[in-house]
Amino acid sequence: MNGAPSSDRLSYVALVGGDRCSLYTLRCLVESESPPSGVVVVEQSGLSSRLAFEQRVMRRHGILQRLSQISVGVVHRVVDGVRDRELLDQLFSDAGRAAVLGRASGQGIGVLEAQAYHSVEALTFIRELDPAFLVCDTPFWVEKKVRELVPTTMVIGSHPGVVPWFRGAHSAFWCQYLGEEEKNGFSIFCIDGGVDSGPLISTHQRPYRSELSFRGNDYVLLEEASRYVVRVVESLAQGLNVGLTTQPSLENDQIRRAPGLVDYLRFRVRERRRRRCSSAKKSVG
Repeated sequence: MNGAPSSDRLSYVALVGGDRCSLYTLRCLVESESPPSGVVVVEQSGLSSRLAFEQRVMRRHGILQRLSQISVGVVHRVVDGVRDRELLDQLFSDAGRAAVLGRASGQGIGVLEAQAYHSVEALTFIRELDPAFLVCDTPFWVEKKVRELVPTTMVIGSHPGVVPWFRGAHSAFWCQYLGEEEKNGFSIFCIDGGVDSGPLISTHQRPYRSELSFRGNDYVLLEEASRYVVRVVESLAQGLNVGLTTQPSLENDQIRRAPGLVDYLRFRVRERRRRRCSSAKKSVG
């Protein structure tokens, strides 16, 4: 199906970021049987936006912890940057910004590029479309005033981690680091005011792929989650019940933050040992 959703389906608006993973989700939605009636794209780039982000993180976690996290990013880029980029190209092909937004516009889907989802222009845009629900794939916070624009507060989101146990940042890293590989995977849920804590639609366990970096594992989970979101959206657009359940036993220590340098170095040592043990067992076998 090409073009805006047909009149016999419930309409929705997609809220996405400008990164390749978010745009890939949008591409999947646009190409589906139930494309969105509108899209709001937010991309906060530039030095001032980055500085504001770093200030927020440093206030929350401290300067030393943030510097340690930044060090991980630098080291990881040197060690695994090339293969991560190759994997991104493989998984998220044809997800360029101009191509995806151009495809959406060409199909009669309204596209708005805004500074924030709660900006006056974005709120007005969404209200005028009067969607039955929202779909989010974005690294940015979706404010309560945006979530309340839909009568059911049905705001579909996803996370590359199995909730409630692994919420927040880099769940693939932490489940492997803590020896809980069975909890690697992705989750589909409704977004609320917490961190990946809203009513649950489904969770999906997947094996951690040791041949990839921890970020590579995140990318694999994000790609599959994008395709699964389309299935949920198509059910909702047809008025079907997706079976929401409350997440059990939500605890603050389930919310993970980006690893620091010590955690990252320990992780790499453990992964090297695991690979050696695996190779030794195969040789004996």
